[in-house]
Order: sequence, then structure tokens, then C-alpha cells
Amino acid sequence: MIDAIYIATAGLKSQQAQIDTLSNNISNMQTPGYKSRRVAFGDMAVISPEQVQAGLAPERTGAGSEILSTSSIFSQGQMLQTNKVWDIGIQGHGFLEVVDGGGNHLYTRDGQLHVDSEGYLVTAGGNRLAQDIQIPPDATNIQISQGGQIYATVGANPVATLLGTLELSTFPSPEGLQSVGGNNYAPTQASGDPSVGRPNENGVGAIMQGSLEGSNVDMVSEMSTLVIAQRAYQLNARVLQASDQILDTINNLRQ
Repeated sequence: MIDAIYIATAGLKSQQAQIDTLSNNISNMQTPGYKSRRVAFGDMAVISPEQVQAGLAPERTGAGSEILSTSSIFSQGQMLQTNKVWDIGIQGHGFLEVVDGGGNHLYTRDGQLHVDSEGYLVTAGGNRLAQDIQIPPDATNIQISQGGQIYATVGANPVATLLGTLELSTFPSPEGLQSVGGNNYAPTQASGDPSVGRPNENGVGAIMQGSLEGSNVDMVSEMSTLVIAQRAYQLNARVLQASDQILDTINNLRQ
């Protein structure tokens, strides 16, 4: 019965983490560029690989469930038209590389850009694009092509001037990126090193001006998974309660 208590406790902790993750997904349904997260579970072994190689058998069947990982799902979100000059959506693979206040290089799909006081392009969170593209204060008629080229009319010159070109970074395994909040991700050993490329070329996504990529959260899927998680939590709680009742009965028999 003691084992049952620990197994049920492990199940409760696992399902609580699942519910927390689902709650975070649902709360970010309206967050541009947000990618839903998924919890991967595994059973807890009661025997080590060394013991298996030695031909030993486990004394018990298992020790409950555990969380193996929590990763992001990088499926494409729906493009939402905003008609704002500096809103850009990424259609396809790729991330914008930004630099935060601590000098860390991060990656994001959130294309809510604006021009800061020094004329540089920054994200909604205030992180400057790593390319340090600077926009003149008298630039008008801003046009951003699907290939990332930023054209504008500067001053009295009627000819459009190329102010810079946006680049996108891709990863061998984006699921290995670590979410660090603010719609930003940090590379890890699991994600691999970033490769920088021109948008709309060689499999890199295209830039869509005047649009934002919405979150890829599927409400129907999230709610159905939440119901299952709640039921699993309830059943683990009942196992814990039943184990306690049986232990109480055993204690009474000894008196």
C-alpha cells in the first residue's frame, strides 16, 4: 500500500504539470506567434539498465509516471491581416533573431515590430533585431517584400531606397529550442545551431507584411486533452484515498 501511495503521488504531479501546460496554451490563444507546448510522459522504472544486463528481475511492476520533457509544437499558425506597416508574419520555417538587454541572442516568430527612438527595428518586447536595421526618420512608403527586402522613400528622393534585408534563422530540430518567455526561444544542444538564410529561398519561410502569425493553439484539442488530464488526476486521487483507507483498516486490525 505504501507503493501505491507513491505511485498515485507521481501520477498527481504528472497530471498537474499537464494541466498547467494546457492552461498556459489556452491563455496564449491570442498571443501572436505563440507555439503550443506538449508534455511527454514516461513510466518510472524500478530496475536499472545495469540490473537488467545482470539478468535480474524487478521486484515491482513500476513506480508511477514521470515527465520526460515539455516541448513546443512548431506547426504553422493562421495568418492574421493587420495592415500595419511593421507587422510581419512568417509563412513557413524560420525565426527572427533578436538581442535582449543582456546581450543574449534569442529567436522569435512574433513579428510585431516597431522603430525605437534610435531608429532600429525592435520587437514588441523591446528586443532589437540582431541585424541592427536602422530606419531613417524621414522614411515613408515602407514596403517589405516576401524576400525580406525593406524599401522606403527617403526624404525628397522619389526613388525607393533599400534600407536593409530581413533574414531568418532555421534549426535542424526546432522542437529542441528552449522557451524563455516573451515569445522568445534560446538554442540548445537538442535544437542544433542556427542557419541564417534569405526569406522565401531554399526552404526558408516568406515574410508577409501587414500580417501576423496567430498562435497554433487548437482549442478543441486542448479542451479534450484537459478533460482527460482532469479525469486522470481524479483517478490518481482516488487511488491515494483508497490506499489510505486500506492502511487505516490494517492499523485497526492490529489493535
